[in-house]
Amino acid sequence: MFDNTLSSIVSVMIHYVGNRLKEDHLQVSTHPSGMDPATEKQLWNYLYSAFKTPEFHRFTHPAELELNNVYSICRDIFRDPETFNNRSGALAKLLYEHSQHPNIKSGELFIIYFKSLTFGSLTSDAIGLFKSEKKQPFFFTEEQDETIDVFSYSGISPFKVDKACLVFNQDGEDGYQVLAVDNLNKGEEAKYWFDDFLKVKPRSTEYLKTSSILSLTKNFIEKDLDSEKPLERQDSIDLLNRSLNYFKESEAFDYDDFNEQVFQDEGTIDRFKSYAEENDRDNLQFHESFNIAPEAVKKKSRIFKSVLKLDKNFHVYIHGNREMIEKGTDDGGRKYYKLFYEEEN
Repeated sequence: MFDNTLSSIVSVMIHYVGNRLKEDHLQVSTHPSGMDPATEKQLWNYLYSAFKTPEFHRFTHPAELELNNVYSICRDIFRDPETFNNRSGALAKLLYEHSQHPNIKSGELFIIYFKSLTFGSLTSDAIGLFKSEKKQPFFFTEEQDETIDVFSYSGISPFKVDKACLVFNQDGEDGYQVLAVDNLNKGEEAKYWFDDFLKVKPRSTEYLKTSSILSLTKNFIEKDLDSEKPLERQDSIDLLNRSLNYFKESEAFDYDDFNEQVFQDEGTIDRFKSYAEENDRDNLQFHESFNIAPEAVKKKSRIFKSVLKLDKNFHVYIHGNREMIEKGTDDGGRKYYKLFYEEEN
């Protein structure tokens, strides 16, 4: 996704942001960090490992966008990049103000200004915020008097980013194009980074829509549809396979076509439509057609399990054609599956 052929790192400011509730300190750097070529290369690796999917967000505020402090600071920097070093301290102070929960970990905050950064089809100057909270152990060796000594240290891995945000200088009036991740926390615990500090909301992009409708479909099949009348496992797998295959084989999502190919039964289709409407929390409007994002399909396909587990003896992988498997019980009460096939490989 990233291409740094014509890109450059202009400045790197590193601050230490403690947990204010625990009276941990805030240390704001006054000068940018020095970088040798090897360190700069690792910083690029740090960026690459943070954002692997095009899940774009935008800055928001319930009253007006200008009241979002992170947005306002980034806007001022983009207008005058010479203020980056000083304004980066304001971002660190703002994060410190929001670090008032006992579960929030202290750590270094890297703030980086990129020139002409390219991500997919998007190219512009960008501001990166990377918070490191979890240190990784590593060994350091040193040769002295014909002996090699080994020392143990802990530091920041350039391949494991904890929290990150990348703000592109694009669509500023609409909250900018923002990539944001929290690789340590999920659900409620991630709100500190996304909601309290950044105040970002997902953009209605093809990637987000593809990812969301796949997750919604999986939850509908495994939870909602199964709650009224328990589905046989092979029937559940068949529905999951049909839904995933639709996204793998189609270039665009059509709501009615998807329902007809996957659920087929009118009653189930109506139930899914109601479920989709009730659970469209980001107002993605799934009834409107959109282009399918292959990256989202590839990522979500990992959670679509097509494995039928029978005690501890067998795992049966079902890839399609529900009619080729039959379930029954013999005269002795033992359950069985009968598999039909044409060729043995």
